[in-house]
Parts: sequence; structure tokens; C-alpha cells
Amino acid sequence: MSPAWIIATSVLATLLVFFGLRIFTQRLRARGRAAIDQRFSPSAVLRAETLAQSFGQQSKGTVQWRGSGALALTNTELCFVMYVLNRELRIPLAAITGVSIVRSHLGKTQFSRLLHVQYTIAGADDAIAWRLTDPAAWKSTLDAVCHHVADDAIPSRSTQP
Repeated sequence: MSPAWIIATSVLATLLVFFGLRIFTQRLRARGRAAIDQRFSPSAVLRAETLAQSFGQQSKGTVQWRGSGALALTNTELCFVMYVLNRELRIPLAAITGVSIVRSHLGKTQFSRLLHVQYTIAGADDAIAWRLTDPAAWKSTLDAVCHHVADDAIPSRSTQP
């Protein structure tokens, strides 16, 4: 085989892989958008990510599937729908006890910033982390919405005797 033939074949193979991955990613994003639209009205969604990568739930330990899915934030909850295992995690905003940016979770890292959410449901503490396009923006939005939920949970005091 001539070097030109090898180079041409390599370039063609690389292009096929690239476009194949692009089509796959577009389909995943469409699937994620459909999952969010199926659960929430468009006006209820404050923020959404259709290719969020979960680094796992703390309560499930280090040996668990991590994977991509759709993440949506509303005024009442944070919802993650995993694509491959078809699992769903819904965290009421009132259950969130902390939001931070970390570099690893459960000993797993990709050397990128992760959104880390701590929460308590039914008296059990747990945490999960996601790799997102803009984790800092997610943190800011979550901080604002969770602060608003906490303010609503505090009973107002009457000034009347």
C-alpha cells in the first residue's frame, strides 16, 4: 500500500468516527430534552443540561455505574434522568444541604470542575456530583433557588401583640 492510500484511509476513518459521535451526541441531547419536556413544562425549567455526566451517589458507594443523562432544575426540585440505566433521581430543593464545586467525587475524577450537591432525604444524608458545561452557573442558580426555598420555609413573624 502506498503512503497516500494509508493517509486517505486514516483521514476517512477519522471523519467517520467524528461524524458518528456527533450524530450519537445529537440523539442523546434530543433524548434528554424529551425526558425533561415529558416531566416538566418548559416554563418550569430554570436550567437544563442534556449531557450531564453523573459521578455517582455517595450512598451507593464507589462501585456503581456513572453515566450521562439529563439534569433539570425547577423551582421545587433537581431531577436527573440517566440514559443507559433509565434511572431517575429527584431531589427536592428543600432537601439540599450544600452545593459546591469539586474536582473529584467518590475517588473519580476527569480533572474538570464538578457540581457537587449534598442532600438529606428521609433522614439519610447523601451527595452526588455531575460534570456539566458550566458548573459555576449551575451552582449560582441552585444557591439562589435554594435560598429562596429556605426563606419560604421560615414562618413569618407577626408584629401584632
